Amino acid sequence: MKRGINKFIAAALIFILFSLYTFAAGGGGGGGSSSGLGFTGSRDSIFILVNQDYSAKFSLKNSTKYELKVNVEDGNATLNFGSYYFELKDGNNFADLNENGLADINFKLESIKGSRADIRIINAKEQIFVEKEENATVDAGKKDAEEAEEEKIDGIKCANLKTIKERVSCRLELEEEEQEEELQLYYLPEECAALSGASRGICIARYKSVQTCWKFPVGAERVSCVKRAIRLEAIQEEKEKCNKLIGEKKSVCVREIKNRVYNLIKWRFYDLEERAEDFMTRGLADKEFVIDFIVKTEENKVKFNEADSEEERKNIILDVRTDWKELVKEIRENVVG
Repeated sequence: MKRGINKFIAAALIFILFSLYTFAAGGGGGGGSSSGLGFTGSRDSIFILVNQDYSAKFSLKNSTKYELKVNVEDGNATLNFGSYYFELKDGNNFADLNENGLADINFKLESIKGSRADIRIINAKEQIFVEKEENATVDAGKKDAEEAEEEKIDGIKCANLKTIKERVSCRLELEEEEQEEELQLYYLPEECAALSGASRGICIARYKSVQTCWKFPVGAERVSCVKRAIRLEAIQEEKEKCNKLIGEKKSVCVREIKNRVYNLIKWRFYDLEERAEDFMTRGLADKEFVIDFIVKTEENKVKFNEADSEEERKNIILDVRTDWKELVKEIRENVVG
């Protein structure tokens, strides 16, 4: 397994190096997903170790698939399972997914401390009765929050436009002061806009955590800042911890490292967007070219989150690289012209 982790990290670093393909540039947002989990064959129990946040695609035995998102903070754990939302309590957390009064799944919180939690997901096999008032359904508070959010964006210039291209184009038309004011009123990176509930909050928090890194110039200092923000600076120590574990705990630990590397890759996408905007403000890149680059990059972030294989992720990285090269080529032509 140690060799496998090293191989993965080495492959990921190939992408990280590609953004050096540029000439001097200055410095809009991160998230993570892991490979799919589920109940298969005789497997009716899956253990996950969560360090602050965790995401994966999860399949039941009837092949129904759900997006699993977990957030742990200050000794509290919340979980999204598709459209279902849970505030996990110690021990059993049963869910009746088809609302027939019988539990389909149990999110058993085995331990929690700070931002770390051990959760065992168990196939309940509809053998336990769950009273209707205890059923885990779409959280009413989440609906209220979404309605309040809709009211909040009334009157904001760009955030409530329908398409990514419209929102990006609108934002780039704003003066710097207007952009700052809009972000203070309503901060929602495009990648996060595709999410809901706790997963959206996790995504927004991740973007906010790297904002101070723009004070560093393009290069090693900025990357080091981001690695600290997403807890990837001590990756060798994390790998060593993983290698000391066994069984499911080891597998979960490896997935967490992968998720952090995925977050760094998507930050690289974000960094290129910021650099493209800087080229535009300096008059080196055409606005429409920059808008198209940002829109395609944002769409590729969503595809990256939804990818089911390393091959898919690799192809997405190559697509972003190709788009960046095209932008750099256009800038060079402008400079020469």
